[in-house]
Amino acid sequence: MDSFDVVIVGQGYAGLKAAALAGARGLKVNTIEQMMPGGLVMSINDLEPGPDGNPACGPELTGDMAMTNMDSGIEMVCDAATSLEQTADGWVIETGSGPMKAKNVILATGGSLRKLGVPGEAEFEGRGVSSCADCDGPIYGGKDAVVIGSGDAAFQEANALTHYVAAVTVVMRGDAPKARAEFVERVNANPAITVLSGYEVTEIVGDKVVSAVKLKGADGSEKELPCAAVFAFVGIEPATELAPAELERDAGGAIVTADNGQTSLPGLYAVGAVRSGFGGKLSDADVDAEKVLAAIA
Repeated sequence: MDSFDVVIVGQGYAGLKAAALAGARGLKVNTIEQMMPGGLVMSINDLEPGPDGNPACGPELTGDMAMTNMDSGIEMVCDAATSLEQTADGWVIETGSGPMKAKNVILATGGSLRKLGVPGEAEFEGRGVSSCADCDGPIYGGKDAVVIGSGDAAFQEANALTHYVAAVTVVMRGDAPKARAEFVERVNANPAITVLSGYEVTEIVGDKVVSAVKLKGADGSEKELPCAAVFAFVGIEPATELAPAELERDAGGAIVTADNGQTSLPGLYAVGAVRSGFGGKLSDADVDAEKVLAAIA
């Protein structure tokens, strides 16, 4: 069985950064990723801000990082990690390609966009329900779209959608957005975007494709908003399936760590969106990776 100083599970931005730092420290590193490297960043053409503070293209950024890591000798197993077992001297990670040993494991498994959990959402997936403005926006050229959420992702994607659709309505439950000021300012200045606060989506309706969303106001009032597409950005569901059951988690299911990324089990760390308290920016992922590698080496 091959043995490594560090095995990093997940190759989204945080995992790629951690792998690069581990390799630069001369550690023997392996990485595991069952999909293409990049994670959620892969679906964002205009990252703001990028790692250097300037806008960046998500697929290009993470693709370049993955290639640089491989060129520097960092291994990558293109398979799923199926189990994680603590041993006397570290960890054993089982994959579809076989097991490997590690002194330290970094969970960089990220997460998936949280579902609304309303009728019609699953039924119309791919037929009007989407989560990627740049991927699917062109399909709805000249039509109206609804974006649900009040954070950075919702306001960024609303702006991105106006490159393709006729008009965008941002629907949010609260009275005030949680997005950064610069994103809110762009939405407010965009004549193609309307912000509808104090409403939540109760159902997505249509026939063969989406035709409208049903809304309920804080005062109990109901209305139907015609649209051809619905994009929901209401948070991240942390991907913790591989994590041992005894790990401490927060109310949202994310893994609780010390400031250096150490979980409640020795030699097991978490970075990025799977970690409780993660800030959501690429710079936050940089800090996560740097703290973990400082603790390991």
